Amino acid sequence: MRDPGLNTRTSVATPDDVARSLSPPWDVLAAPVVEDLLPSAMNFWPRGAAFGTPDWVAAEADSNWARLMRALLAPFVELYQRSFLLARESTPALLSETLDQWETEYGLPEPCVTTAQSRAERLAFLAAKVNAAPLITPGDFIRIAAEYGFSIEIEEPAIFECGFSEVGGEHTVGDWRQEVYWIVKVDDLAVYYFTTGESELAADPLFSFGDAEQLLCILRRLAPGWTVPILQLAD
Repeated sequence: MRDPGLNTRTSVATPDDVARSLSPPWDVLAAPVVEDLLPSAMNFWPRGAAFGTPDWVAAEADSNWARLMRALLAPFVELYQRSFLLARESTPALLSETLDQWETEYGLPEPCVTTAQSRAERLAFLAAKVNAAPLITPGDFIRIAAEYGFSIEIEEPAIFECGFSEVGGEHTVGDWRQEVYWIVKVDDLAVYYFTTGESELAADPLFSFGDAEQLLCILRRLAPGWTVPILQLAD
């Protein structure tokens, strides 16, 4: 969104940025039982009188061959279940057993996040890290912030532009360095100030943005090298 009165571009979050869902895969072999596998398994046996099927059709479900196959198929039920669970480990939205390996692969825990993380938070941070590349548009950074639990707007200052900016109006020529910065406006941003009698000199800053400081650290790690994101209270 371009502000006609100022040299800025503002990008806002959309519902799709904040809430994204992924339906888990499923099929009939995801959690089979022996009876699900029995018909196919019975067809592997030869047919004929010697195998108890003189009419050349598969043996009946109550035959001795079927009872034998039920015993042989029991391990395959667990094999199918385990194999399907392994396939679900291929996406961070569904994994359950390989979280540690995924975190090692993607350099997690995130060094910007210094607080203790629950398993749900670790999964959320992993999903955010996997989805972090490539980051091209302001909407990409808004989506990443949403995955870390923040709703933000991004404002990009811009210098005077021929064909858009107005000479003698509110538009200013500005300095080229202002385009280096992009302003991150965080909804419900808490500010913590230095308090006499509680805060410690040389240890506590004059003010901080609490958990949003972690978001700023993450955005600065992901931002293009020629840009610097800065925090600002949302209007």
